[in-house]
Parts: sequence; C-alpha cells; structure tokens
Amino acid sequence: MTPRPDTQTPTCAFAVALALLLTACAAPVQKTTAPPPPPPEPFAVWPPRMPTAFDFDDVPLGRWAEYEETYLGTTTIKERMALVAKGSDGNTIETTTEMKPAQKTIFATTFVAAPEGGTRIASNVFQVEGDAPMESPPLGPAEQPYPRIDPRKLVLVGVETVSVRVGTFRAKHYRDKTVFGEQVDVWVDDSVWPLGVVKLTSEQKQHPTLRGGFRFELVATGGSAIAQITTPARPFDPAVLKKRGLPWTRQARVGPQPPARVAP
Repeated sequence: MTPRPDTQTPTCAFAVALALLLTACAAPVQKTTAPPPPPPEPFAVWPPRMPTAFDFDDVPLGRWAEYEETYLGTTTIKERMALVAKGSDGNTIETTTEMKPAQKTIFATTFVAAPEGGTRIASNVFQVEGDAPMESPPLGPAEQPYPRIDPRKLVLVGVETVSVRVGTFRAKHYRDKTVFGEQVDVWVDDSVWPLGVVKLTSEQKQHPTLRGGFRFELVATGGSAIAQITTPARPFDPAVLKKRGLPWTRQARVGPQPPARVAP
C-alpha cells in the first residue's frame, strides 16, 4: 500500500533531522580560544612644570635652589636647580633629582633664544648615578622645562608673606591652569635665583582614583654651583636603562621632573 502524501513528509523530515544530529555528534568539536584582551593603556600623572620668573641671561652664574616636592601627598623628592654655564652657546641649568638614596638623576639642559621669542632647548643630556651621560630624547614645546612666567597671561592674586624652611618672603602670588584644568598657585620672589619660585601648589585632576595634589617648597639656596656632567654624552639607548631596570618611555620620564605616578 502506498502511504498517503500527508504522512510521508513528517517521516522524511524526521529522518533528515536525525541524520543531521548524528553527523553533528560525530564531528570533532572545534575549540576556539578567545583572543587575549589588549593590555591596558598606561597612564601617567604629571606634576605642573616648575616655571621660572627670570630670563636665564639675567641669572648670576652658579646660583642654585633646592626644593622639596610632594607628589599626591605620598611621594617626596628633592630637586636642585643650578645655573652652571653661561655664554654664546646658551645657558645651562642642571637639575638634580633624588627620589631616594642611590636613585639620583642629573639633567643638563641648555637653553638658547628662540627666533619667535622665548627660549628653546639646544641640548638636553642626563646621567643616572654611576652611568655615563646620555642624550635625552627630544622634548616638544609643551614638555620643555621651566616655562617663563608671563604676568600678562596669569592671574595676579596679590603680594603675600610666605614662610618656608629657608625663610620668609614677600612674594607675588600668581594663579594658572594646567592643560588638565588643575588650578596652580605659585609664589615668586626676585631674590630667589635661578627660578624665583618660593612655593607652588597644584590640584590633581588627571586620575579620579588618586588623591592629593602637588606641593613644591624652597628649602635651600646658594651659589658657586659647578657642572656635574662634564663628559660627552652617548646617543640615547633605552637598552642601557632597561638593563639597569630603568626603562625609559614617554610615560616614565621626558624631562627633569618625573611623573608622580605611572601605572597600567
């Protein structure tokens, strides 16, 4: 007897479905591995650049000032700025940064007059304690240390009495903003060579999970500074620093003042 057409279709459909199911069970299972997530972008929290109230041509040779700098309320470093060379080749400021014993870095930055006004960096070398001097990677205008204070662009809050470890000053109080929208207050006095800065405080708005701001205070001044970097610098070689466990990246250091924090 010939089956009716209406009973044949479900039977054939079931057979086809069963065949597909058995084929699927017999086929080897292909394991797929999800690609690893991309590494998190590193971030750096940058302190405001220490400004200068002077044209370095007007600063007496050998004058120096030392600052105690507190980053994010936790890390304190010492920085000493000294004018160690003057002449037709430019003015050289040596910045010595000490984060803790045996972690001293010296930057020798030579400034020359820029055609458009102000200054530009003609030479920038550094020396990690115990190593030979090395050329620093180029710095962009926004990274150049010691930008000149321009009273026409800053808010003059007033003239105030400021006491720090080295003494009491009648200092001009200026207010500025960083590119991150942080308020910066700086007190300057014409008797403090080579930068004029007595105190600087700043907010921190670069990372929401980090607390505290920045505070720089003058702790000592003097004269008769001489150059500490006295031998020619080798070309920049990050492998040398990596061997010492001091990798150099844009996030790690670009100039005399290191970032407050670098983290993935």
